[in-house]
Amino acid sequence: MNKKLLALLIPSLLMAGSAQAMELYNDQTNSVNMMGWLGFAAINDSHDTAVVDNFSRIGFRFDRQEKNGWRSFAHTEWGINMVTSDDSLRYTGGQLGAEKSSDFLFNRLGYVGLANDKWGSLTFGKQWGAYYDVAYTTDVLNVYTGYSVGAYTFGDGGLTGAGRADSAFIYRNSFGNLSIALQYAAKQNGDVALYDKDGVALDDGSHISFDTSYGASITYHFTDKFKVLAGINRGDFKGELAGEKVDDTNEIIGVGAQYGAFYQYAPNREAQGLYLGFNAHKSKQNELVAGELYDSTGGEFLVAYQYENGFVPSFLLSYQDLDTDASTSIKGDWTRQFAVVGLHYRYSNDTIMFAEAKFDFSDMDDKSFEALQDNSYSVGIRYFF
Repeated sequence: MNKKLLALLIPSLLMAGSAQAMELYNDQTNSVNMMGWLGFAAINDSHDTAVVDNFSRIGFRFDRQEKNGWRSFAHTEWGINMVTSDDSLRYTGGQLGAEKSSDFLFNRLGYVGLANDKWGSLTFGKQWGAYYDVAYTTDVLNVYTGYSVGAYTFGDGGLTGAGRADSAFIYRNSFGNLSIALQYAAKQNGDVALYDKDGVALDDGSHISFDTSYGASITYHFTDKFKVLAGINRGDFKGELAGEKVDDTNEIIGVGAQYGAFYQYAPNREAQGLYLGFNAHKSKQNELVAGELYDSTGGEFLVAYQYENGFVPSFLLSYQDLDTDASTSIKGDWTRQFAVVGLHYRYSNDTIMFAEAKFDFSDMDDKSFEALQDNSYSVGIRYFF
Protein backbone atom coordinates (compact mmCIF):
# COMPACT_ATOMS: atom_id res chain seq x y z
CA MET A 1 0.00 0.00 0.00
CA ASN A 2 1.20 3.51 -0.82
CA LYS A 3 2.65 5.18 2.28
CA LYS A 4 0.62 8.34 1.76
CA LEU A 5 -2.65 6.42 1.57
CA LEU A 6 -1.68 4.46 4.66
CA ALA A 7 -1.12 7.75 6.48
CA LEU A 8 -4.65 8.78 5.52
CA LEU A 9 -6.26 5.52 6.60
CA ILE A 10 -4.59 4.94 9.95
CA PRO A 11 -6.19 7.94 11.75
CA SER A 12 -9.67 6.71 10.81
CA LEU A 13 -8.80 3.20 11.96
CA LEU A 14 -7.52 4.48 15.28
CA MET A 15 -10.60 6.57 15.90
CA ALA A 16 -12.82 3.56 15.19
CA GLY A 17 -11.88 2.05 18.56
CA SER A 18 -10.19 -1.01 17.11
CA ALA A 19 -7.66 -1.12 14.29
CA GLN A 20 -8.01 -4.91 13.99
CA ALA A 21 -11.08 -6.30 12.28
CA MET A 22 -12.60 -9.68 11.52
CA GLU A 23 -13.07 -10.08 7.78
CA LEU A 24 -16.57 -11.30 6.91
CA TYR A 25 -16.48 -10.95 3.12
CA ASN A 26 -13.98 -10.08 0.39
CA ASP A 27 -14.38 -10.46 -3.38
CA GLN A 28 -11.30 -8.33 -4.24
CA THR A 29 -13.57 -5.36 -4.98
CA ASN A 30 -15.86 -5.25 -1.96
CA SER A 31 -15.03 -6.20 1.60
CA VAL A 32 -16.89 -6.24 4.92
CA ASN A 33 -15.18 -6.33 8.30
CA MET A 34 -16.51 -6.52 11.85
CA MET A 35 -14.73 -4.91 14.80
CA GLY A 36 -15.32 -4.10 18.44
CA TRP A 37 -15.11 -5.53 21.92
CA LEU A 38 -17.12 -6.61 24.95
CA GLY A 39 -15.86 -5.16 28.20
CA PHE A 40 -16.76 -5.25 31.87
CA ALA A 41 -15.32 -3.51 34.92
CA ALA A 42 -15.87 -3.58 38.67
CA ILE A 43 -15.40 -0.06 40.06
CA ASN A 44 -15.12 1.06 43.69
CA ASP A 45 -15.33 4.79 44.44
CA SER A 46 -14.43 4.50 48.14
CA HIS A 47 -18.16 4.20 48.96
CA ASP A 48 -19.76 1.61 46.70
CA THR A 49 -18.74 -1.10 44.26
CA ALA A 50 -20.55 -1.64 40.97
CA VAL A 51 -20.09 -3.84 37.92
CA VAL A 52 -20.46 -1.72 34.78
CA ASP A 53 -20.12 -2.01 31.04
CA ASN A 54 -16.65 -0.95 29.82
CA PHE A 55 -17.47 0.92 26.59
CA SER A 56 -18.51 -2.26 24.74
CA ARG A 57 -19.15 -1.73 21.03
CA ILE A 58 -19.66 -3.45 17.71
CA GLY A 59 -18.96 -1.97 14.30
CA PHE A 60 -18.92 -2.87 10.62
CA ARG A 61 -16.59 -1.46 7.97
CA PHE A 62 -17.49 -1.64 4.27
CA ASP A 63 -14.83 -0.96 1.62
CA ARG A 64 -15.07 -0.83 -2.17
CA GLN A 65 -12.35 -0.33 -4.75
CA GLU A 66 -13.54 2.27 -7.27
CA LYS A 67 -12.06 3.31 -10.63
CA ASN A 68 -9.24 5.82 -11.18
CA GLY A 69 -7.58 5.06 -7.85
CA TRP A 70 -10.54 5.97 -5.64
CA ARG A 71 -11.89 3.93 -2.78
CA SER A 72 -15.30 4.28 -1.12
CA PHE A 73 -16.06 3.13 2.41
CA ALA A 74 -18.67 3.23 5.16
CA HIS A 75 -18.43 2.64 8.88
CA THR A 76 -21.18 2.00 11.42
CA GLU A 77 -20.66 1.48 15.15
CA TRP A 78 -23.02 0.96 18.07
CA GLY A 79 -22.33 1.00 21.78
CA ILE A 80 -23.60 -2.05 23.66
CA ASN A 81 -24.98 -1.96 27.19
CA MET A 82 -23.90 -5.45 28.30
CA VAL A 83 -24.27 -5.25 32.06
CA THR A 84 -27.50 -3.49 33.06
CA SER A 85 -30.76 -2.32 31.57
CA ASP A 86 -30.96 0.37 34.27
CA ASP A 87 -33.91 -1.30 35.95
CA SER A 88 -35.58 0.81 38.61
CA LEU A 89 -38.48 0.09 40.95
CA ARG A 90 -41.71 1.99 40.42
CA TYR A 91 -44.71 2.04 42.78
CA THR A 92 -47.93 2.71 40.85
CA GLY A 93 -51.51 2.22 42.02
CA GLY A 94 -50.45 0.17 45.00
CA GLN A 95 -48.31 -2.19 42.92
CA LEU A 96 -44.53 -2.45 42.75
CA GLY A 97 -42.90 -3.06 39.35
CA ALA A 98 -39.69 -2.68 37.36
CA GLU A 99 -39.05 0.03 34.80
CA LYS A 100 -36.29 0.05 32.15
CA SER A 101 -34.73 3.38 31.23
CA SER A 102 -31.88 2.60 28.80
CA ASP A 103 -31.30 0.94 25.45
CA PHE A 104 -29.23 -2.16 24.76
CA LEU A 105 -27.77 -0.51 21.61
CA PHE A 106 -26.99 3.15 20.95
CA ASN A 107 -25.36 4.95 18.04
CA ARG A 108 -21.67 5.86 18.30
CA LEU A 109 -20.54 6.33 14.69
CA GLY A 110 -22.01 6.26 11.21
CA TYR A 111 -20.34 7.75 8.16
CA VAL A 112 -19.42 7.21 4.51
CA GLY A 113 -16.40 8.46 2.61
CA LEU A 114 -14.15 8.54 -0.42
CA ALA A 115 -10.35 8.34 -0.46
CA ASN A 116 -7.65 8.85 -3.07
CA ASP A 117 -3.87 8.68 -2.78
CA LYS A 118 -3.40 12.14 -4.27
CA TRP A 119 -6.57 14.01 -3.35
CA GLY A 120 -7.02 12.78 0.20
CA SER A 121 -10.21 11.60 1.90
CA LEU A 122 -13.63 13.13 2.50
CA THR A 123 -16.06 11.65 5.01
CA PHE A 124 -19.69 12.49 5.84
CA GLY A 125 -21.67 11.62 8.97
CA LYS A 126 -21.20 11.03 12.69
CA GLN A 127 -17.49 10.49 13.18
CA TRP A 128 -14.48 11.39 15.30
CA GLY A 129 -13.89 15.12 14.90
CA ALA A 130 -10.72 16.80 13.68
CA TYR A 131 -9.95 18.11 17.17
CA TYR A 132 -10.00 14.57 18.55
CA ASP A 133 -6.67 13.98 16.78
CA VAL A 134 -5.21 16.05 19.64
CA ALA A 135 -7.39 14.67 22.44
CA TYR A 136 -6.79 11.04 21.48
CA THR A 137 -3.15 11.10 22.59
CA THR A 138 -4.10 10.40 26.24
CA ASP A 139 -7.66 9.06 25.84
CA VAL A 140 -6.57 5.41 25.70
CA LEU A 141 -6.95 3.93 29.19
CA ASN A 142 -9.89 1.69 29.99
CA VAL A 143 -11.76 3.42 32.86
CA TYR A 144 -10.28 6.75 33.97
CA THR A 145 -9.89 8.30 30.57
CA GLY A 146 -10.97 11.43 28.68
CA TYR A 147 -11.64 13.54 31.78
CA SER A 148 -9.53 16.56 30.79
CA VAL A 149 -9.14 16.33 27.02
CA GLY A 150 -11.97 18.80 26.33
CA ALA A 151 -13.65 16.68 23.65
CA TYR A 152 -16.74 15.32 25.43
CA THR A 153 -18.90 18.35 26.24
CA PHE A 154 -22.60 17.38 26.49
CA GLY A 155 -21.81 13.66 26.46
CA ASP A 156 -19.91 12.41 23.41
CA GLY A 157 -18.93 15.80 21.95
CA GLY A 158 -21.38 15.33 19.09
CA LEU A 159 -23.10 18.69 19.47
CA THR A 160 -19.88 20.73 19.59
CA GLY A 161 -18.04 18.56 17.04
CA ALA A 162 -14.90 18.08 19.15
CA GLY A 163 -15.63 14.44 20.02
CA ARG A 164 -17.83 12.12 17.98
CA ALA A 165 -19.06 14.94 15.77
CA ASP A 166 -22.66 14.90 14.54
CA SER A 167 -23.48 15.62 10.88
CA ALA A 168 -19.86 16.38 10.00
CA PHE A 169 -17.89 16.74 6.77
CA ILE A 170 -14.18 16.08 7.26
CA TYR A 171 -11.42 16.40 4.66
CA ARG A 172 -8.02 14.82 5.35
CA ASN A 173 -4.79 14.82 3.37
CA SER A 174 -1.06 14.39 3.88
CA PHE A 175 1.80 16.32 2.32
CA GLY A 176 5.05 14.60 3.16
CA ASN A 177 5.38 14.59 6.96
CA LEU A 178 2.47 17.02 7.38
CA SER A 179 -1.16 15.90 7.77
CA ILE A 180 -4.23 18.14 7.93
CA ALA A 181 -7.91 17.71 8.78
CA LEU A 182 -10.65 20.27 8.06
CA GLN A 183 -14.17 19.88 9.46
CA TYR A 184 -17.58 21.47 9.01
CA ALA A 185 -20.53 20.20 11.05
CA ALA A 186 -24.03 21.32 10.06
CA LYS A 187 -26.94 19.96 12.08
CA GLN A 188 -30.43 19.85 10.58
CA ASN A 189 -31.91 21.08 13.85
CA GLY A 190 -29.55 22.68 16.34
CA ASP A 191 -32.25 24.10 18.63
CA VAL A 192 -31.42 23.76 22.33
CA ALA A 193 -34.25 22.53 24.58
CA LEU A 194 -34.79 25.09 27.36
CA TYR A 195 -36.22 24.32 30.82
CA ASP A 196 -36.56 26.19 34.09
CA LYS A 197 -35.06 24.99 37.38
CA ASP A 198 -38.10 22.76 37.98
CA GLY A 199 -37.71 21.00 34.65
CA VAL A 200 -40.62 22.78 32.97
CA ALA A 201 -40.12 23.86 29.35
CA LEU A 202 -39.80 27.62 28.95
CA ASP A 203 -42.69 29.25 27.07
CA ASP A 204 -41.58 32.91 27.26
CA GLY A 205 -40.26 33.04 23.72
CA SER A 206 -36.74 32.03 24.68
CA HIS A 207 -34.83 30.12 22.00
CA ILE A 208 -31.18 29.15 21.52
CA SER A 209 -29.58 27.30 18.60
CA PHE A 210 -26.20 25.68 18.01
CA ASP A 211 -26.42 24.83 14.33
CA THR A 212 -22.89 24.73 12.92
CA SER A 213 -19.34 24.23 14.10
CA TYR A 214 -15.90 24.20 12.54
CA GLY A 215 -12.78 22.24 13.37
CA ALA A 216 -9.26 21.66 12.12
CA SER A 217 -6.11 19.82 13.10
CA ILE A 218 -2.54 19.71 11.87
CA THR A 219 -0.03 16.94 12.57
CA TYR A 220 3.69 16.87 11.88
CA HIS A 221 5.48 13.52 11.94
CA PHE A 222 9.11 13.94 12.95
CA THR A 223 9.63 10.17 12.74
CA ASP A 224 7.44 7.08 12.29
CA LYS A 225 6.94 7.10 16.09
CA PHE A 226 6.97 10.77 17.14
CA LYS A 227 4.51 13.46 16.11
CA VAL A 228 3.18 16.80 17.36
CA LEU A 229 -0.35 18.07 16.85
CA ALA A 230 -2.48 21.19 17.14
CA GLY A 231 -6.22 21.55 16.79
CA ILE A 232 -9.20 23.88 17.12
CA ASN A 233 -12.97 23.48 17.29
CA ARG A 234 -15.48 26.33 17.38
CA GLY A 235 -19.24 26.87 17.28
CA ASP A 236 -21.68 29.63 18.25
CA PHE A 237 -24.73 29.73 20.53
CA LYS A 238 -27.29 32.22 19.27
CA GLY A 239 -30.82 33.21 20.23
CA GLU A 240 -32.73 34.87 23.01
CA LEU A 241 -33.08 33.96 26.68
CA ALA A 242 -35.54 35.72 28.99
CA GLY A 243 -35.70 38.68 26.63
CA GLU A 244 -31.92 39.07 26.35
CA LYS A 245 -29.94 38.34 23.21
CA VAL A 246 -27.56 35.36 23.37
CA ASP A 247 -24.48 35.35 21.15
CA ASP A 248 -21.68 33.28 22.68
CA THR A 249 -18.93 31.01 21.44
CA ASN A 250 -17.96 27.45 22.30
CA GLU A 251 -14.28 27.01 21.43
CA ILE A 252 -11.30 24.83 22.24
CA ILE A 253 -7.71 25.24 21.08
CA GLY A 254 -5.17 22.57 21.96
CA VAL A 255 -1.77 21.08 21.29
CA GLY A 256 -0.47 17.57 21.75
CA ALA A 257 2.37 15.14 21.20
CA GLN A 258 2.60 11.38 20.84
CA TYR A 259 5.43 8.87 20.83
CA GLY A 260 4.80 5.28 19.85
CA ALA A 261 1.43 3.51 19.63
CA PHE A 262 -0.84 2.31 22.42
CA TYR A 263 -1.54 -1.38 21.87
CA GLN A 264 -5.36 -1.40 22.05
CA TYR A 265 -5.62 1.10 19.17
CA ALA A 266 -2.57 0.08 17.13
CA PRO A 267 -2.90 -1.83 13.84
CA ASN A 268 -3.67 -5.45 14.78
CA ARG A 269 -3.34 -4.30 18.42
CA GLU A 270 0.37 -4.97 18.13
CA ALA A 271 2.64 -2.45 19.85
CA GLN A 272 5.74 -2.81 22.01
CA GLY A 273 7.91 -0.54 24.09
CA LEU A 274 7.35 3.02 25.23
CA TYR A 275 4.19 5.04 24.69
CA LEU A 276 3.97 8.74 25.57
CA GLY A 277 0.94 10.97 25.11
CA PHE A 278 0.35 14.62 25.99
CA ASN A 279 -2.29 17.23 25.29
CA ALA A 280 -3.19 20.63 26.70
CA HIS A 281 -5.99 23.02 25.84
CA LYS A 282 -7.60 26.36 26.54
CA SER A 283 -11.36 26.45 26.04
CA LYS A 284 -14.28 28.87 26.12
CA GLN A 285 -17.75 27.82 27.29
CA ASN A 286 -16.76 24.19 26.88
CA GLU A 287 -16.56 22.64 30.35
CA LEU A 288 -19.96 21.67 31.77
CA VAL A 289 -20.06 21.58 35.58
CA ALA A 290 -23.24 21.60 37.69
CA GLY A 291 -25.35 22.64 34.71
CA GLU A 292 -23.24 25.65 33.70
CA LEU A 293 -20.60 26.11 30.99
CA TYR A 294 -17.19 27.47 31.96
CA ASP A 295 -14.02 28.65 30.30
CA SER A 296 -11.23 26.31 31.35
CA THR A 297 -7.64 25.16 31.02
CA GLY A 298 -6.82 21.47 30.95
CA GLY A 299 -4.13 18.96 30.15
CA GLU A 300 -3.09 15.34 30.46
CA PHE A 301 0.15 13.38 30.31
CA LEU A 302 0.38 9.61 29.91
CA VAL A 303 3.31 7.23 29.94
CA ALA A 304 3.04 3.46 29.39
CA TYR A 305 5.45 0.65 28.62
CA GLN A 306 4.34 -2.40 26.67
CA TYR A 307 6.44 -5.43 27.63
CA GLU A 308 6.79 -8.47 25.41
CA ASN A 309 5.47 -10.68 28.25
CA GLY A 310 2.07 -8.96 27.99
CA PHE A 311 2.23 -6.58 30.94
CA VAL A 312 1.51 -2.88 30.28
CA PRO A 313 2.06 -0.56 33.27
CA SER A 314 0.83 3.02 32.82
CA PHE A 315 0.74 6.35 34.63
CA LEU A 316 -1.55 9.30 33.82
CA LEU A 317 -1.71 12.84 35.21
CA SER A 318 -4.92 14.82 34.57
CA TYR A 319 -5.54 18.53 35.26
CA GLN A 320 -8.60 20.75 34.72
CA ASP A 321 -9.04 24.31 36.03
CA LEU A 322 -12.24 26.36 35.62
CA ASP A 323 -12.20 30.11 35.10
CA THR A 324 -14.51 31.34 37.86
CA ASP A 325 -15.44 34.86 38.96
CA ALA A 326 -18.22 36.80 40.70
CA SER A 327 -20.63 36.16 37.79
CA THR A 328 -20.33 32.34 37.80
CA SER A 329 -22.25 29.95 40.02
CA ILE A 330 -19.03 28.40 41.30
CA LYS A 331 -16.97 30.90 43.27
CA GLY A 332 -13.28 30.61 44.07
CA ASP A 333 -10.86 27.96 42.85
CA TRP A 334 -12.10 24.82 41.10
CA THR A 335 -9.17 22.63 40.09
CA ARG A 336 -9.64 18.93 39.42
CA GLN A 337 -6.41 16.98 39.38
CA PHE A 338 -5.65 13.31 39.79
CA ALA A 339 -3.22 10.56 38.91
CA VAL A 340 -4.04 7.12 37.48
CA VAL A 341 -1.84 4.08 37.93
CA GLY A 342 -2.71 1.16 35.69
CA LEU A 343 -1.57 -2.35 34.90
CA HIS A 344 -2.96 -4.17 31.87
CA TYR A 345 -2.17 -7.76 30.95
CA ARG A 346 -2.50 -9.01 27.37
CA TYR A 347 -3.35 -12.70 27.37
CA SER A 348 -3.37 -12.29 23.60
CA ASN A 349 -4.06 -9.53 21.11
CA ASP A 350 -7.75 -10.21 21.66
CA THR A 351 -8.14 -10.65 25.44
CA ILE A 352 -7.10 -8.01 27.97
CA MET A 353 -7.27 -7.98 31.77
CA PHE A 354 -6.71 -4.68 33.53
CA ALA A 355 -6.55 -2.86 36.87
CA GLU A 356 -6.57 0.93 37.22
CA ALA A 357 -6.52 3.14 40.31
CA LYS A 358 -7.37 6.86 40.44
CA PHE A 359 -5.80 8.98 43.18
CA ASP A 360 -7.41 12.38 43.54
CA PHE A 361 -5.72 15.54 44.83
CA SER A 362 -8.18 18.17 43.62
CA ASP A 363 -8.19 21.66 45.12
CA MET A 364 -11.56 23.40 45.30
CA ASP A 365 -12.71 26.22 47.57
CA ASP A 366 -16.23 24.81 47.55
CA LYS A 367 -15.71 21.59 49.49
CA SER A 368 -19.05 20.17 48.31
CA PHE A 369 -17.53 19.92 44.83
CA GLU A 370 -14.20 18.64 46.14
CA ALA A 371 -16.03 15.88 48.04
CA LEU A 372 -17.29 14.53 44.69
CA GLN A 373 -13.73 13.87 43.50
CA ASP A 374 -13.08 10.53 45.20
CA ASN A 375 -10.27 8.04 44.85
CA SER A 376 -11.44 5.10 42.79
CA TYR A 377 -10.28 1.60 41.88
CA SER A 378 -11.24 -0.75 39.06
CA VAL A 379 -10.55 -4.17 37.58
CA GLY A 380 -11.96 -5.56 34.37
CA ILE A 381 -11.65 -7.44 31.10
CA ARG A 382 -11.99 -6.65 27.40
CA TYR A 383 -12.66 -9.32 24.80
CA PHE A 384 -11.95 -8.06 21.27
CA PHE A 385 -13.30 -9.48 18.04
